[in-house]
Amino acid sequence: MYILGVNTGPHDSSACLLKDGELIVMVEQERLSRRKRAFGEAPRAAVAACLRAADISLGDVAETAVGWDVPLLSEVEGAPFDAARFHEWLLPNGGGERRPPTRFVPHHMAHAASALWTSGFEDAAILVLDGRGECRSTTLARGSAGKIEVIRDWDTSLSLGNFYSIAAQWAGFTMWDAGKLMGLASYGRPDQAVPLIAAEDDYTFPGAPAPRRRPAQHYLQLRDFLYEYFGRNNYPYAQGDRNEPMAHASFAASVQAALEDVLLELARFARRRTGADRLVLAGGVALNCAANGRLARSGIFSDIYVPPVPHDAGVGLGAALLADRELSGRSDGGPAHRMRHAYWGPGITAEDIASALHGAGLATMHLSTEDVIGRTAAHLAAGRLVAWCAGRGEVGQRALGARSILCDPRHRSAVARLNSVKGREIWRPIAPSVLEEYWSAVFETAPLALCEFMLAAVPVRASARRMLAAAVHVDGTARPHVVRRSVNERFWTLIDAFRRLTGVPAVLNTSFNLAGEPVVFGPDDAIATFVRSDIEVLVLGDCLLEKPSVSEPVRDQGGRRAARPVRGTRVARGTLDSGMPFLPWQSAAPSEEEPDAQR
Repeated sequence: MYILGVNTGPHDSSACLLKDGELIVMVEQERLSRRKRAFGEAPRAAVAACLRAADISLGDVAETAVGWDVPLLSEVEGAPFDAARFHEWLLPNGGGERRPPTRFVPHHMAHAASALWTSGFEDAAILVLDGRGECRSTTLARGSAGKIEVIRDWDTSLSLGNFYSIAAQWAGFTMWDAGKLMGLASYGRPDQAVPLIAAEDDYTFPGAPAPRRRPAQHYLQLRDFLYEYFGRNNYPYAQGDRNEPMAHASFAASVQAALEDVLLELARFARRRTGADRLVLAGGVALNCAANGRLARSGIFSDIYVPPVPHDAGVGLGAALLADRELSGRSDGGPAHRMRHAYWGPGITAEDIASALHGAGLATMHLSTEDVIGRTAAHLAAGRLVAWCAGRGEVGQRALGARSILCDPRHRSAVARLNSVKGREIWRPIAPSVLEEYWSAVFETAPLALCEFMLAAVPVRASARRMLAAAVHVDGTARPHVVRRSVNERFWTLIDAFRRLTGVPAVLNTSFNLAGEPVVFGPDDAIATFVRSDIEVLVLGDCLLEKPSVSEPVRDQGGRRAARPVRGTRVARGTLDSGMPFLPWQSAAPSEEEPDAQR
């Protein structure tokens, strides 16, 4: 039995496919459309890519599970639900193929399921924290193999995700730049007033406006309230001065500390109310690795799990898991399985690589896997930037050794260099990927489950900080990725080869993309990004490309300039603000040509 799970937006649309209850493929729409966050896009190309990977048609799918209660969402937003219009927007039926029945799953229930039923826990406390669902922004629940029971929820007027994104905007970033504010927080002291207060089993926004009927309207009121509050209490620093980001370091630290205090209070509440010893987190707030690290070190729970796709791109998976449990009759959920990796994208074949290379006119070395590993490790040891594209791509926002840019972590200058190449702020940290066998020599804690997906900040041992100079943030922590040979042998072997050359069991690892663009999907995207950047080496499977000089254009064997536009490299358009269309299917159908889902 096949179940199709989708997130229909308004951002991070995605699709996944379950076969007899097991995830087999997952694709984020942005990877195909090349528009970061896929604002307002139907996940059509993602659906097509999933069906193609499984070699089935839409008619073979038993049910489509949507990670939103779309009729309720429409009602909340004051618009009638037009089922025909929604389904035509989501899955056009121009070819007459049977369209499977649709199940709408409440947004926070889908988030909860995506975390609980990929954690491997038989039972756990559940916290969902994000910008908003249909009517709520925070949910506390208890979960078991076959059931999720909501204990308490908080409405959208108390959104921790909105609070943090508005703070990011006030500091000069966008509402999607929570990670930038989190990185900046380590440079400041939490000594400024913030209107977010942890209370016993609760939290409040003192002085904030009362909830409005429609969440989008209240968002605007909350933004105005917070802007006025931040401006009054952070004088003389001006709102949104991007030319002086370090001036907002203590503001960022204060916002981060307030969020962490609330998260710890909610965790203590969850422990008391559920009696569970383990916790799962989901929602966009669960991407805050500094807060996750503090929560893990608090000892409130013995184990904490966050899936690799805790943000909205993951709700299709949760909706599909819920649908499968009901349709299959496995109400108890069956055995619990831990998701150990994030490599759920379609794979790339040698034919895909050969076709892309031929089209780009680039000279390439075809080597054995052993030679590719050895030569790549030598490039890293020599200080060169290496783009690494191998196997099935990751899902989620973290590079985990399938679509990565890699560098030697020993020299602090690598941070500035990588941030410059990617168009990132100079002060933003970059994570290390570390061999499991050498973990205890580098970090002060055991390898947390959170580190499987690079979702927690962990203190680095003083004795290892010089070895990982480029990976250690200003507060002495790193956001590491534990690399297990059983999970990704090829990436493990590369790092081990680098270790044998340098004595360092880690590499610096950031996502393979440039500013404003999604992570690369396939060989076309990888080549296009490579030729437009100062990355010196590209590894595509067992093919290796080396630039003669980062200051010279790459040329083919005939001397012709090889850097030409490759399809699928459009830069993301402007970000959405508080006017975000939560009902994208209400607008006119996209006028642009559908992205090529075959890539």
